Amino acid sequence: MKPHHAAAKWTFADFQSENYSAIMMEYTTPPSYGSTVVNVGGVVKDGEIIYAGATNTAEHMEVEEDPETQWLAPRALKLTWKGKTNGGDDVNAELAGSLGERLDKVDIMAKVPGFVKTLVGGVVGTKPYIFQYSPQQNLQLKIKVGDEEKVEEGMLFSEATFIS
Repeated sequence: MKPHHAAAKWTFADFQSENYSAIMMEYTTPPSYGSTVVNVGGVVKDGEIIYAGATNTAEHMEVEEDPETQWLAPRALKLTWKGKTNGGDDVNAELAGSLGERLDKVDIMAKVPGFVKTLVGGVVGTKPYIFQYSPQQNLQLKIKVGDEEKVEEGMLFSEATFIS
């Protein structure tokens, strides 16, 4: 399958703290597949899976147009995990904040000759770029499992990928 048929854009996030790991991948299919949003993610505490599922959301809370690509690159992100533990307790977790300065912008077709890149972009409508972030300030994961609420600071690595 060609990547531009699988998804038009992705958001990936990996949060790590002393006791918690939270990961999420959300992608949107191209219009030819209904622009469907698909999300998978999970939360782990001390090596034990608390929650894994598909009832999560990734929102770009602030965006800024990248002058080179014209993609709306995220400046702030809000991630929400919602579901149940294996024991049936409700799980609600949220991480939100500024992404800070971008680590890198990867032109996926950088090694392709310019005329081929232009041809592919015009014919297929792809302009694939990956924007990578890891905020220098720690962000907070706010998590509630059943009646127990915790807040833990940690590091985030995030990517926003735009294909078509």
